[in-house]
Amino acid sequence: MAKVCDNTSVGQIIRDGEKIVVIERANYPEAFALPAGHVDGDPNFYDAMVREIKEEAGLEVGENKLVFEEDINNPCKREGGMHHLWKVYEALNWSGELKAGSDAKKAGWFSLAELQRIAKRTEYFMKKYGISYNRVGELTIAIFGKNPTEKATDSEWKQEMGLEPVWYHILKTIGVI
Repeated sequence: MAKVCDNTSVGQIIRDGEKIVVIERANYPEAFALPAGHVDGDPNFYDAMVREIKEEAGLEVGENKLVFEEDINNPCKREGGMHHLWKVYEALNWSGELKAGSDAKKAGWFSLAELQRIAKRTEYFMKKYGISYNRVGELTIAIFGKNPTEKATDSEWKQEMGLEPVWYHILKTIGVI
């Protein structure tokens, strides 16, 4: 039986000078993204964010500021996961050595130019499907298919991935890309 979605997600922006932590997701939707995940059983968004950063990027975060909050129509692979209340924090300080964790194939420090390059790839798919960046759920389904277990990802995306649609929306909204 599929895990039930709690419809809450938390993400983290971690900078080192002009570079930002980006992961290559190992699971649906396979894309470049910033560290993030469901709140699940954590008592609050902040605790979930601390856990997710450790799991996906091997980093410890200290003081943070909330930079984004929105209920977004973006599907996940869990039962009932068609929308999520997102909270995204930016780390004011952090420690540790960046390394890909259990949910990430790779983790790296991306320059703003590299982040723009993968964002442009997502923009290609927006044009291909005629879907704007703020229609996250529709764009996600167009690229990855309606059912995550079917592995119906667009063949062009498989050849060269872009930024996960929900992260494109978030980073565009807060002015990072």
